[in-house]
Amino acid sequence: MTILKIIGGPLKGKAFKIENETIFIGRSSKNDIQIKDATISRKQVKLYRIGSKLFLEDLKSTNGSWLNDSLVFPGEGFEVGEGDIITLGNSVMLVTDDSPSPVLKRRDDAPSRPKTGTEGPRRPERERREQASRNLELIYSVSKLIRSRLDLREMLEKVLEAVLETLPRIDRTALILLDKEKIGDVINRSRKEMKDADGRYSHTIVERVIREKKAVRMSNTGFEAPSDLSASVSTLKIGSLLCVPLVSNEKTYGVLYVDSLSGPYGFRKDDLLMLNAMSGALALRIENARLKIDPTEK
Repeated sequence: MTILKIIGGPLKGKAFKIENETIFIGRSSKNDIQIKDATISRKQVKLYRIGSKLFLEDLKSTNGSWLNDSLVFPGEGFEVGEGDIITLGNSVMLVTDDSPSPVLKRRDDAPSRPKTGTEGPRRPERERREQASRNLELIYSVSKLIRSRLDLREMLEKVLEAVLETLPRIDRTALILLDKEKIGDVINRSRKEMKDADGRYSHTIVERVIREKKAVRMSNTGFEAPSDLSASVSTLKIGSLLCVPLVSNEKTYGVLYVDSLSGPYGFRKDDLLMLNAMSGALALRIENARLKIDPTEK
């Protein structure tokens, strides 16, 4: 019998038996396992069996799902077994079973991810695993910062420093906050050699993300259609950029913006999912700060 033990998050301490062939997990009450966690989607993942094996699949969630130190991409089934850790937003789960299974083995009949030719050079497996591990550590670090008693600005500054440290190929990062639907406070961090570029970003891209409430990822601006670019991208010589909206309860509180001036391919698709995983929790923290709700109170 497979058991799912909640070891972190709102349901910490609870355990669920995985008895049915398919189990849905998410924020909605329509799921088999409901987790009232604002950082996960209404329907986040499903666990399902093929024979005696159990698989995990992300259901195109907003913030992404993690199995051990790797992201679970939508449309792909990943085998899970004894000792595996599943992370959904701020909720962490341990899989226990009497019969161990291989870790993170992709199902043979699962559809592969499309190859667009714009993801940049393929990284060695060891480098990908190391980056995935750093991304997971960043999510944990940000989660702790969000729950800390630091004032909002200090907390956000530390988040940006952590992002800059985790993504070695990006040069700048910024949190651009909205005040009454207009751009207000801008908190930014740059690498030492880029200090003269502090505070400058693509306003067109930021305004587009705020308006559409959808992330924009440009791994290589040289491959983008001219109509999708802004003059500032060319003027600032931005090689790649990523901009993620900060949305909580359908309200946009700003964006998280990163870019690379030293060349294209400053990040990969899994970095986008990682920043998406952070964005919902950051937006909720900003919302609570404006409502003056103590982040340590649950």
